[in-house]
Amino acid sequence: MLDTTWLPDKQGNFHKPGELKLDDLPQSFERDERLANQLGMKKDVVAKLAEEAGISQDTIKFAQELEKQPPDIRKKIETLLQKQDGGQPEFPQSSSADPKRRRERFAEQLAEAPEKMYEPRTRSVRVTQATEYTRVWLRNQYTNNKDQMICQICEKEMPFKKRDGEYYFEAVEAFSRDDFAKEYEAQFLAMCPLCAAMYNEFVKHDKRAMESLKNALMNSEDAKVSLQLGDLDTSVRFVDIHFRDIKTIIEAQE
Repeated sequence: MLDTTWLPDKQGNFHKPGELKLDDLPQSFERDERLANQLGMKKDVVAKLAEEAGISQDTIKFAQELEKQPPDIRKKIETLLQKQDGGQPEFPQSSSADPKRRRERFAEQLAEAPEKMYEPRTRSVRVTQATEYTRVWLRNQYTNNKDQMICQICEKEMPFKKRDGEYYFEAVEAFSRDDFAKEYEAQFLAMCPLCAAMYNEFVKHDKRAMESLKNALMNSEDAKVSLQLGDLDTSVRFVDIHFRDIKTIIEAQE
């Protein structure tokens, strides 16, 4: 039976089962993967890949759609999926072809390395930066009902607690000293270490970025304001009290 032409295609022509895929059958035919395997029918490329990889056909179809996207969109989707899956990036590899020889050469270089040198220098040091009161204020503002302290940018729980049981976080001044002449707790932001580092790099070291954020704050009625950190499109979110206070501070400087 498997060697005779008894199975019709969509055009009404008869074939041996091994010459057809399920998608070649007339629409009125029920698709049964198990029966198709028993009859020795041809497998769809996607179905065959899915079977060999041990994944669903939907996963392969999603990958096909992903490949059609522009490179920048594809990169953002892949990054997002990696974060959601908790994907661990591959750790870099670096080894020496001759470890013994490398050790000898490095020992020689180490012996010739210059000593560290120090000299006294006079500089202006700000002595009224974020006080413990400021940190307590931020901690109270950004701790939720489950006693989790949340970062204002990534909106995730702070990554760890210190030995005293309090969350470790960075109290980052929102703008430069030219914008905030006086000390007040509302001019600081509560961030996790990673977001704080990105904010310092892409906002605090970029005058245009600070002006853009300042204008966004002043023109927004929403306590969640868009923010660009390098290639990352994100936002900075405030509790209502903090949002209104920082706007008041900005207005007072104008």
